[in-house]
Amino acid sequence: MIDFQQNEGQAILSLPLWEGISDPQNALLSLLPEEKSYPKGARILTAGERCKKVGALLAGSAAIVKEDEGGNPATVAKLEKGSMFAEAFAFSGEPLAVSVYASSACRVLWLDGNKIAANGALAANALKIFSRKNIFLTERVEHLSKHTLRGKVLSYLTTVRRKTGKNTFSVPFNRQGLADYLGCDRSALSLVLSKLKAEGVLDWHKNTFRLLP
Repeated sequence: MIDFQQNEGQAILSLPLWEGISDPQNALLSLLPEEKSYPKGARILTAGERCKKVGALLAGSAAIVKEDEGGNPATVAKLEKGSMFAEAFAFSGEPLAVSVYASSACRVLWLDGNKIAANGALAANALKIFSRKNIFLTERVEHLSKHTLRGKVLSYLTTVRRKTGKNTFSVPFNRQGLADYLGCDRSALSLVLSKLKAEGVLDWHKNTFRLLP
């Protein structure tokens, strides 16, 4: 039984799936919840398999990984506490196109996808979550479509500036995470950022950036 007064229970109730739901505890129980722990490096989901459940990360972090024909992995997205994943595949019945790995020791709450789809309010919330992710992926495709790494960096930072409405802002990636997001080598990214800084295009410190006139 989940203790909703404890940190883990509070993490569950803070999931965006319950937005506008008057009794999230009963809604949760109707979805046949199952909690599972994974050690760092464990494969949570495997590309090619079918998943009928939606995952919610209650603790730790994970990575959504796309592997090429040679088995070389590329991180598509990072999952932090409160993130939901696999909903598109659980609802569509299609086999997974990506794998999910535990970046650190983590706990996942699994929810029955069919029961979410059968509940109008929960299905609407799930659609919102999926739509936000689709926007995220669309933006990433736009950045990656730039022909140079310089163009990719500036495309991404300009998008963040537009969303925040500020010339100085923080990004949710460290240097390696940003390199993974832009599909490049970390050293190449650092070189481009140093050049842009030297040219007076932008200033930065760790994950905080300032685009200059």
